[in-house]
Amino acid sequence: MKLGKNNSLGEWAACHSSASRVFIKNNLDFCCEGNVKLEDACIENNLDIEELITEIQEHSKDVESLLWNDMPPEKLIDEILERFHKKHRKDIEYLIPLAKKVESVHSGNPGCPTGLSLYLEKLMYELEMHMQKEEKILFPIIKSGQSSMAQGPITIMTHEHVSHRESLLELRKLAHNFKTPDDACGSWISLYQGAQTLERELMEHIGIENNILFPKALTRVDGCCGSCS
Repeated sequence: MKLGKNNSLGEWAACHSSASRVFIKNNLDFCCEGNVKLEDACIENNLDIEELITEIQEHSKDVESLLWNDMPPEKLIDEILERFHKKHRKDIEYLIPLAKKVESVHSGNPGCPTGLSLYLEKLMYELEMHMQKEEKILFPIIKSGQSSMAQGPITIMTHEHVSHRESLLELRKLAHNFKTPDDACGSWISLYQGAQTLERELMEHIGIENNILFPKALTRVDGCCGSCS
């Protein structure tokens, strides 16, 4: 599929795995505002659209490309569980004690990310509740092919995705845009690298659900498992 300036951020992210990283770098919200046209987003953020498209195409040569848009809902769900749900849990569990260590050792440093560990604990709780609802309620409904039953849970999950996006903005703020001081120790550097990876992967996760999985699930005929599509 050839994309251009009139395609949405969501369509770009769905067709080019590299697009999400370029969008994050340029503060374009493809996960919760995926319906916005690329041209409109560039105008609003004073970005050169041709340079942005070139950057996406250049990154596409180096970044692993999973064809999310070509997967049936069942395969999408399996990939989401493995690549995102499992990894988010592992990553946040690693980041919380690391943040506590950095806050304790560097409490006298003006650049210390004070409060980051508590915020990560809050994010972990909210994200865990969200993922459990998907795993126990929404995903089984989608896999059963009951499109009409999926609308309510999808509406709730989409609303919670907006909250997660807001949480990531606060995470970035507490971590000073993930910029460490010149004298930062290895733990501090690892903390910010891990937090930035969490931000990127959670946004990719939300974007795939909002822009690919949920629309696929809602356009399905009730009772169809996807093998006939």
